[in-house]
Amino acid sequence: MESKSLRHGVLGRTDVLDKVTALSLLPDGMHVTTAMVAAYFEVAVSPDMQRFVGAAKVLHSAEVALFVATCPFTSEALSIATETGITVVHRGLLEQWTAGEPLEVLQ
Repeated sequence: MESKSLRHGVLGRTDVLDKVTALSLLPDGMHVTTAMVAAYFEVAVSPDMQRFVGAAKVLHSAEVALFVATCPFTSEALSIATETGITVVHRGLLEQWTAGEPLEVLQ
């Protein structure tokens, strides 16, 4: 899936990343991590959210924390965000906002 347009066709399949720890790509034993697959398909995964929560809540004692990404979030990342009070803004919301709609997650 070298074509970006083909990759965008499967962006909704982020649920599979929540279940993956390593993928065998080739018979020669080459493996990739979940983070590498997420980067390739341009999705935000739970380790990204966990790092953000640690930085926002623990290091900076933020009362309000916003995780903005130009990609979708996995269900696990969204769950972590909900549990820790992080507001997420994904690509779809950004597109709506740039089209003139209000960012309702900020209200």
